[in-house]
Parts: sequence; C-alpha cells; structure tokens
Amino acid sequence: MTQEEINYYRSAASLGIIEDEINPIFLYSQINSSLLIDIINGKIDPVQFARMEMRNRGLDEKTGKWIGWRKGEDSYQFA
Repeated sequence: MTQEEINYYRSAASLGIIEDEINPIFLYSQINSSLLIDIINGKIDPVQFARMEMRNRGLDEKTGKWIGWRKGEDSYQFA
C-alpha cells in the first residue's frame, strides 16, 4: 500500500466515507500485539488464515461468491 493510499483511507475514516469494518487501515487494529509480531516474523501466514476463513464461510476465495461447503472437507486444514 502506498503512502497516498494510506492517506486516502485515513481521510475516508475521519470523514466517515468508508465504514471501519471494510477500511484496510483497521485490519489489524483488534489483534493482539504478540500475534502481530508472529505475522511480521513469518510465523503466521495471514493469507492462509484468510483462505481458511473464506472456506469456513462457504465462499469462493477469488470472487467472494457463495459456493457452499465441501462434504468431507475439514475447513480448518490449510490447502
């Protein structure tokens, strides 16, 4: 993300243009610092957890459209 994009999202937040729930600058605001450290140091892959969450919701990870849950698939296992 560029500094220009960060500035845009900060302005959008202060003006109420973008809801906090979908504003990327707040993505990690509720996460414990120890988890952030693990992400920074490569111990946790946030992309894999995002994929897992999309599967748990029954959504396609590329389009976000409902595809349902696959029978017999453990949604908590990484691909």
